[in-house]
Amino acid sequence: MLSIIQFLNTLSEKVSVELLCLDSKEAIQSYLNNSLDIELNPNLKVVQISNKRFGIKSNKFFFINNTLNYLEQLKTEKIIIYTRDFKQMRLLIKNLKHKSLNIRFVFEVHQILSQNYCREGQYQKAKAMKNIEQYVFSGVDNLICITSTLSSEIKKVFPSCVKNHHILPIGFNKNFLRINHLSEKPYDIIYSGNFSPWKGLDILVEAISIIKHQHHRDVLAILIGADKHSRKKFEDQVEALNVSDNVIIIDRIAHRNIYQYIAQSKVGVLANKYDADGLLFTSPLKLYEYLGSGLKVVVSRLPSIESAIDPALVYYAKPESPSDLAQTIISSLDDDDFDINKVKDFARDFTWESRVRRFMQIIQ
Repeated sequence: MLSIIQFLNTLSEKVSVELLCLDSKEAIQSYLNNSLDIELNPNLKVVQISNKRFGIKSNKFFFINNTLNYLEQLKTEKIIIYTRDFKQMRLLIKNLKHKSLNIRFVFEVHQILSQNYCREGQYQKAKAMKNIEQYVFSGVDNLICITSTLSSEIKKVFPSCVKNHHILPIGFNKNFLRINHLSEKPYDIIYSGNFSPWKGLDILVEAISIIKHQHHRDVLAILIGADKHSRKKFEDQVEALNVSDNVIIIDRIAHRNIYQYIAQSKVGVLANKYDADGLLFTSPLKLYEYLGSGLKVVVSRLPSIESAIDPALVYYAKPESPSDLAQTIISSLDDDDFDINKVKDFARDFTWESRVRRFMQIIQ
């Protein structure tokens, strides 16, 4: 929701957009207002599509059928269908491409799900997913890849699907560019986002322990975005490593409230692991938000990130290495030559407005 709705809301400033979804217009408006402090653009029409019939819910049958019925009734010269959902795109291509409608299919891909299933040992699921991916990659008119490494991997795994690739990294809210940093910053380290295992927060907590017990430096980190399960897990780790005074864990907050914490922080850390989407597929929203806000950024040296971010802009750390992460954090904190304007100037090319301009060039 966070990235999709911001992109579509910004896109609607340039072209008429209809968002076909399960949510009501009021729910979308409430999310934008309460979480992001953004108004719903009047050019973004929210069309609530039902996934229920006879008291039964099914996205596969009812949502997609209602979507197809809606699209077939549209009276317009040209339709661009845009989604990030493999199964939805497969069904849309299958049911609409052969008809005499002027439809263009644009798919935004964030991962090769079949590879993720293979890594998890779900081989039958991976085989079925690969067939869906092959169908979608072959059938779309434009393929939007969020990293160049993802595009390269698709071309390697699906050699017949090498045309019409476009590299379009994730964007961020331009309000991050306007954050005014406090002169006295209580937090040395900030992380905000979900606490999924591949995000490497366990590595970060270990690094904080190394900074304290081996380098004999006291730092204060704030980790934002915990749920009930992850909070207990990381509170136990923090206590076991004797860094309870060095780590503050708070629950998920409205996205607009992150600004105040960034203004009080020195270094944003992304300790992503090789697992899941980390190696080749990730384009972290937080990375661009941190850069746009003028934070020093310590980030794992993963191909997906290194292909997009020059080492002069961030402090790269070896993935899954608490000791190297600890040393890199110390180096960033001690760097008096950090150029805040340099990182903010780079980030300006990755706002949602910039992403929309590039997207419009693709679809035009």
